[in-house]
Amino acid sequence: MSKTHTTTLMNKAMLAFLLAATLALLGCEKKAPPAPPAPAVTVAKPLIQEVRNYEIFDGNVSPLLTVDLNARVPGYLTKILFEDGAYVKKDQLLFVIEQDQYLEQIKLNQAIYDEAKIEVTRQKALLKDNATSQASVDKATSSFLQADANLKLAKINYGYTEIRAPFDGLMGRHLIDVGNYLGATANGVKLAVIQKINPIYVYFFINERDLLKYKKQYVDDNKQKQLVNKLPVFVQLQGEEGFPHDGTLDFAANLLSTSTGSLQLRAELPNPKISLLPGLYAKVMAHYGDARKAVLIPTKAIQTDQQGPYVFVMDENKKIERRNLSLGQKFAPLTEVTKGLSETDSVLINGFINVRTGQTVNPTTATIDPLPKR
Repeated sequence: MSKTHTTTLMNKAMLAFLLAATLALLGCEKKAPPAPPAPAVTVAKPLIQEVRNYEIFDGNVSPLLTVDLNARVPGYLTKILFEDGAYVKKDQLLFVIEQDQYLEQIKLNQAIYDEAKIEVTRQKALLKDNATSQASVDKATSSFLQADANLKLAKINYGYTEIRAPFDGLMGRHLIDVGNYLGATANGVKLAVIQKINPIYVYFFINERDLLKYKKQYVDDNKQKQLVNKLPVFVQLQGEEGFPHDGTLDFAANLLSTSTGSLQLRAELPNPKISLLPGLYAKVMAHYGDARKAVLIPTKAIQTDQQGPYVFVMDENKKIERRNLSLGQKFAPLTEVTKGLSETDSVLINGFINVRTGQTVNPTTATIDPLPKR
């Protein structure tokens, strides 16, 4: 075989190989992937609701009344008729001091009283018959009045041997054990403390800055004074949701503290379930200003960057655009929008993390739950 013929065969083989390789590559070529689906989002119209401004303060629960239960007469303590920390009713018997000597004192004074009464009656009868003098009648009358007073004092002292609850309240622990002698002292011997906690107080303070802001809402001094015993306040204990305890502002100090620059306020709250206990920390929410219609959206839908707060909204073509916002008061899960939204806008409230301006989305419509009435 000639050299030329061999070269021709090699070229044909090479061409066949290249043709086969090209066909194989063309057969293995993959199709372009389909476009990703539009991201799923949740949209809602802003909530339009009447609201009022509010401030939240730190407060402490305090009893309405605190009374020391003191022994007013000397003697041995014979009975304790309550459990430490128990809630007791008005006039419930709590302590008993030995009573024998006071009962005998009543009997003694009763006998003297009876004798004096008989004597004054006899002297008056004798005077009618001119058998005695007016001086004798006066002396008998004086003795009778003294006996009457001594009998009443003996009964009062006997009453002091029983210490009763002055009102429905929460007892502290007993401070003196049964069997101890209670001596006579000017102020009495302290046996326990009782606190009235239904209703109950919550004390809190407003700083100078917030006070001045509040006064701008109520320029008229008379209107400010009228709010005492009328302005509603709401209280929350640690671990509670919302502000479930309702009360009324009932006291405002007339001077700011020079050491703290704050004004003391007090709210009174009903406490029938004894859920509020003295000493507990509490948050106090107080409304101020007039009610107004507000545009509200979920706080979680609001994002923030260097330009400030913003949300994504969806247009009629299901495309996303950014809206910069001006915000007002926060109301728990919702925030007031003062500028940037209208009530007809469709705001992305879920699924907005991975979207971008101009992107088409697949929306699901929802509604925003209104704020609870306050």
